[in-house]
Amino acid sequence: MQNEEIFVVLERHDQKLGSLQKQLDELKAVQKEIKAMNESLIEITNEIKHTNASLLSCEVKINELQSAPVKTWEKIAVSVISSLLCGILGYVMARFFG
Repeated sequence: MQNEEIFVVLERHDQKLGSLQKQLDELKAVQKEIKAMNESLIEITNEIKHTNASLLSCEVKINELQSAPVKTWEKIAVSVISSLLCGILGYVMARFFG
């Protein structure tokens, strides 16, 4: 009977080994997927860094473009005020000396 018991124990052991091997194979597949996802995340992170740098550059250019109309309006206002003051001063001088 010992041979039969040993055979049964060995059979159970073989079944457990088979089950463990199947689990190990599944875990290897999961590990490959995780590795692939990790590599994708690294690539995405690098792309985001480059995108952020590009956005910063665009933001600087946009700020420059937004400030340009303000400068133009300031120049126009100074010109209009100067012209009005010169006109008034010319009128006053013409009345006073003329």
